[in-house]
Amino acid sequence: MTEFLKSFSTYCKEADFSSIWFWAFPLGTLILIWLLTTVGVKIFSKRKNLKTVFVINRAWIVSSLIAACILIGLICFWWSRNFFAQHSCQLALLISLIIAMLIPVFSLFNLRSYYTPEGIKEITDQPKTAHQLNSVIVLTKKAFTANKFYFFIPLVGFLFLFLYFYKGTNLITLVYDNSASMQETSAIDALSETFSNLEPNNEIVLTTLEGYLETDQASIVKTNMKEIMLVGKSSNLRGGNVVAFTNPTDARNGLSQISNECNGSPICEALWKTYLFVQETKPNQTFDKKLLIVITDGADNIDATLASGKFLFDDEKFSEFYPSENTFVIDYSNGTSTSFLQRCTSAGCDIYPAENNKQAYLDALDNALQSFKNNWFLIYWTAIIFSLFTIIALLIQPTKIV
Repeated sequence: MTEFLKSFSTYCKEADFSSIWFWAFPLGTLILIWLLTTVGVKIFSKRKNLKTVFVINRAWIVSSLIAACILIGLICFWWSRNFFAQHSCQLALLISLIIAMLIPVFSLFNLRSYYTPEGIKEITDQPKTAHQLNSVIVLTKKAFTANKFYFFIPLVGFLFLFLYFYKGTNLITLVYDNSASMQETSAIDALSETFSNLEPNNEIVLTTLEGYLETDQASIVKTNMKEIMLVGKSSNLRGGNVVAFTNPTDARNGLSQISNECNGSPICEALWKTYLFVQETKPNQTFDKKLLIVITDGADNIDATLASGKFLFDDEKFSEFYPSENTFVIDYSNGTSTSFLQRCTSAGCDIYPAENNKQAYLDALDNALQSFKNNWFLIYWTAIIFSLFTIIALLIQPTKIV
């Protein structure tokens, strides 16, 4: 419950009140309601026995609820596509929804004030006999009750939630530095918890750095970026052990196989090998989203040669498949400057410094995987706003005319 309440505070903190786009939603909602009301007056005026005052209020009710339906549909659609991971417009949409639900409630209260012996003459033809008065009272009460049924129109917008179940496959590529310098970290525990919270439509490629042996001859060891990127087959690179998992559960189980028994830290070689491996094993597969996460202290075997020259993201095909803006480096260097980390920063990758504790890794992973997670709190807030105003409307009754 605390997290749910905090989510609204987060929406407020992330909202850009100075942006024109923030105010575009509430103002756009009011303009849409006004336009629909203008059209609605012409449609509802065809009804006999009901005067313009009633028709205008009904038009406000229906128009506002149609706008609320559109807003709810937009919220549900964008939520199902994880649009809000990159765009913080939740508060603007919720404010717009409150406006759209508040107007019809006010209109009902306004109509209620006409249900008096004198006021009823303003919303229907003036009765001439007691029998006509009784008929008019019955007619106007039925018309008032009919207005309440329009409050169920916004429910149609929630149908867009079904798109949540029709999602494509995502690819999360994780290169984990399991060299001796990383053996004291809590990254594995954090990864295990993170994988358990991911949905089944996420495929995971997990790469560790083992491959080279202490007995390997110097001639087979790659010493610079150029040598590495000239290799066109993953099997021709020694550095890096790549394993593909079709779902997060299998990947979580695969974490238990990671050890720190590797010779050196061939980080760049493992990254290039991973790229080649994915190209070879998933050549015709399309992914909704792709993400590359590197957990390392940045101490690459070839770090001394990385200060200049070609880098991974200088390769057009590599950067097209793994764009730097979708690459996240969780930095365990404790502030130690390395050429690898500097080149990643220059390329536009997001760098997350991580202290040696589980929570620090969890926070970093959560930031990296924002676009892969759906937070239901926004849907809960939407449902609460809709339900609250609908219940209020259903409880409004016209005063009894004696």
